[in-house]
Amino acid sequence: MKTSLFYLLLAMSSVLTAQNKGVNTPPSPVTFHPIHIEPTECIPEEVRIEVNRTVEENKLAILKENPNAFNTRTAHPLFILPFRAKADFDDYGYYSIFNQVDQNLVPNGNLLDYNCGQRTYDWVTGNHGGTDYVVWPYPWKKMEDDVMEVIAAAPGIIMDKRDGNFDHNCDNNGNPLWNGIVVEHADGSRAWYWHFKSGAITSKIIGDSVAEGEYLGGAGSSGSSTIPHLHFEVFDSAGHRIDPYAGPCNSMNSDTWWQNQPNYFVPEMLTISTHNSQAFDDECPLVENTYEHYNFDTGDDIVFRSFYRDLQNGAPIHFTFKKPDASILYDWVLESPWPDSVVAWAQYVFPVDSSWPTGVYTITAVFAGNTYESQFGIRTPLGVEDLQNSEISVYPNPTNDQVNVEARSLIEKVEVYDLLGRMVVEEFPMSNKTQLNLGHLKSGMYMAIISSEGKKTVKKLLKE
Repeated sequence: MKTSLFYLLLAMSSVLTAQNKGVNTPPSPVTFHPIHIEPTECIPEEVRIEVNRTVEENKLAILKENPNAFNTRTAHPLFILPFRAKADFDDYGYYSIFNQVDQNLVPNGNLLDYNCGQRTYDWVTGNHGGTDYVVWPYPWKKMEDDVMEVIAAAPGIIMDKRDGNFDHNCDNNGNPLWNGIVVEHADGSRAWYWHFKSGAITSKIIGDSVAEGEYLGGAGSSGSSTIPHLHFEVFDSAGHRIDPYAGPCNSMNSDTWWQNQPNYFVPEMLTISTHNSQAFDDECPLVENTYEHYNFDTGDDIVFRSFYRDLQNGAPIHFTFKKPDASILYDWVLESPWPDSVVAWAQYVFPVDSSWPTGVYTITAVFAGNTYESQFGIRTPLGVEDLQNSEISVYPNPTNDQVNVEARSLIEKVEVYDLLGRMVVEEFPMSNKTQLNLGHLKSGMYMAIISSEGKKTVKKLLKE
């Protein structure tokens, strides 16, 4: 994939203040940060030749062992998305599509995607031949946490498998040392899954079958790559590149290769969060410190961020900050004055003074028909999560009465607080599993602080 990832800061205070509409508007102007990835050659032609030669050699070896391994049929496969979030991922989103297949094969600045847009790239001697699903925001942290799992888009046979190569690359320098999988389907078409994280790959070997949805590996930045992502590239049974997305400017194939083709634009908010610093780590391949923070005191600044996918000019975003008693602190609508962005983030800063009541506040954002929510505390025990979510399970949630808490390590303490910051349940399990009785509590939102081996995490509980 591309050369460098950089963050462009546009401070548009005078314009954006006028765009904020509401009774209680925020005290600071919003700053906008679109993200751009510089396009350069992703897979050099000599690498493609080497891969195709290896695949054909592997196919001959497979046929020698099993002459009936490939029973072709005429219909091409219909794909599911070739990735998913890991099982315990609990945020709103984790990726965006940065680049599609370039339909205009004249290189050096002649761009055309399947929908007649320019959501693709080329270079002096070639064109982008696949679809790039980029992990974002905090791509290196999400790679470390194995958030994006690459899965088989359709059933088939593994034709090539590479692993053990460096997976924190930051340069598109033609590096041929990629990690990934090539799968051949029943009709003879093939899918390339590239740039895996080292060591995060299926134990199956060349010649083994994989089912639709089966785990193949984890997204990384191996080979010629600058950011953790999956490059997904497809060839038909005759070896011709196709674009799995059907559209008015797809000249490679007439029909979709998706079971349910995703929309061209998918506007959504990937996460909303509060932070105790305006710093933003963006040095490749630094595992980002998110600076997320959940509890603030008088005199602190709350740095509030909203992260977007496919944010388009003029799109309205409705924000509401509710106090612990559910009354309105801020309520405003931002009509995006910014250019269309594949991914971007925006930031407000809220100074906390003594007039802010103690308790848990709820942030609600409505964007593109979806509602997003987050909480933070003022003078409460809520703090930074340092216990990984993957180490804690809380279920059922929502609950009518009892909720189970399980951990990989010893649970030392569980505290449950209501939105006014009052502790309503306190338990000292000293075991890996405990059950909380919430039957005496009113319906609503609560915050559970779970402590284990000196670390803690905060979980939202919904009592029905």
